[in-house]
Amino acid sequence: MTVGAMRAAVIAIRAGIFDDVDDLGVLWRDQASRAAVPATASGPEADSVPWAACDVAAPVVLVVAAHAGAGASIVALALAEGLAETRRAQLVDYADPVRSGLAAAPAIEMGGDGVWRRGRRGRLDIVRLTRHPADGGLPPPPETDDAEPLRVVDAGWSLTCALLDPPGSVVRGARVVVVTRATVSAVRQTERMLAAFDGEAAVAAVGPARWPRLVEASCGPRLGELRSRGQVVPVPIDRRLQIAGLTGDRLPKPVAAAGRSLAALLAPARETP
Repeated sequence: MTVGAMRAAVIAIRAGIFDDVDDLGVLWRDQASRAAVPATASGPEADSVPWAACDVAAPVVLVVAAHAGAGASIVALALAEGLAETRRAQLVDYADPVRSGLAAAPAIEMGGDGVWRRGRRGRLDIVRLTRHPADGGLPPPPETDDAEPLRVVDAGWSLTCALLDPPGSVVRGARVVVVTRATVSAVRQTERMLAAFDGEAAVAAVGPARWPRLVEASCGPRLGELRSRGQVVPVPIDRRLQIAGLTGDRLPKPVAAAGRSLAALLAPARETP
């Protein structure tokens, strides 16, 4: 077994991906891992994020999944739409294009622009990767023509793994939203994810607002503290979204309301210019 294959296996285990992994997916995750490795050996911690050294002047909210199947893309879209009601906002999708949960989310497609494909959904700009970067690195967020928006980044597993190697390597000034399900194993993984990030974080808990006692008892100290401070926002499960996925249609009202709650938690409301 080659070193590259072992590295790819470690990333797959972190991501909770054990089945239906083709050679192309393993190769790309291995390339993403190599893109993060040089910065761990030298340079500032934040430089381990492939685009952290770039001039990303706009505020950034990183949405990361604590485990596979958490529902991070739904949360990222609901949060971005909530923010777009009162300010300029842009949703940036760093997921593998063939695995993106936001592929059909724009109501209007605006065409490709190099490595990015642009779309619109009401007042929200959505940009997604069109292909794997040839060198395995992840490009910086695309530039905008007008005032810098608040960027919501749907990290995808490749960027999430880069963020966790080494722990705490987040974009300077970024806020983090960790998405989890209300299960015993999920909240344990969430505690480990929270431990990897320094600074403030919020949690989007997909599932019932009232957690089963066994799930509550499985919370670690950091997740328990966030719950006591009101930093954990419940996001209801919608059957239609589970079946059809994200489309250009409006989000179900309860899901959209959860996104607005997250938006109010992360950024005080202000008027859109």
